[in-house]
Amino acid sequence: LGARREFNELKSFLKSIINLLNLIVVPATVGMMVLNVPIIKFVFEYGAFDSNSSEMTATALWFYSIGIVGFVLRDIITRAFYALGDATTPMINGTIAVAISIAGNLILVRFMGIGGLALATSISGIAGTLLLLVSLRKKIGQFGFKEVALTFIKICLAGAIMGVVVNSLYPMLYNSTGILAVALLLDIGFGIVIYGIIVSFMKIGEVDFAMAYLKRKIKS
Repeated sequence: LGARREFNELKSFLKSIINLLNLIVVPATVGMMVLNVPIIKFVFEYGAFDSNSSEMTATALWFYSIGIVGFVLRDIITRAFYALGDATTPMINGTIAVAISIAGNLILVRFMGIGGLALATSISGIAGTLLLLVSLRKKIGQFGFKEVALTFIKICLAGAIMGVVVNSLYPMLYNSTGILAVALLLDIGFGIVIYGIIVSFMKIGEVDFAMAYLKRKIKS
């Protein structure tokens, strides 16, 4: 679409893909932040990787999770610039993001240790994405940024509710099963179901489209 200069279609596609990615990435981010310790324990805590190592790594995961939305959206928006024949803007943006990351590392690590390193990376990812969005808007015009922001707020609200439920359920599931892996997987499953139910009532166009598509598939 970008190469053919079909800007209206490109803007519509970008809006939809950003919303769809947010629908997936935001709950994943919340899940990793809420369940950071059990996730790290399940994946890494064996042998020389003790509980202290898990706590340190879980802290890094929590702060890295903040920037996941930025990292994912930055990749998509960067591809839009390449499709438009503009490799300079992403290069300049990447340089600024690296500078922000280095400055953040030097400042935050003094106060937050490993968490500061992770947070600086997340901040640079979010800042880089916002700068790219501003540059893209100047290049192709408005593409429903307000609608994207409103949808993002709805998704964050659904993710927050899911996070509260998941955070409350995990201790009960772990106490009932006594097995970390089982409790973690069950909790993630409950979270997916709860999140899916909530967003289905939020009048998000991409969710409605996906539900209609699934219904057609089931009927056929």
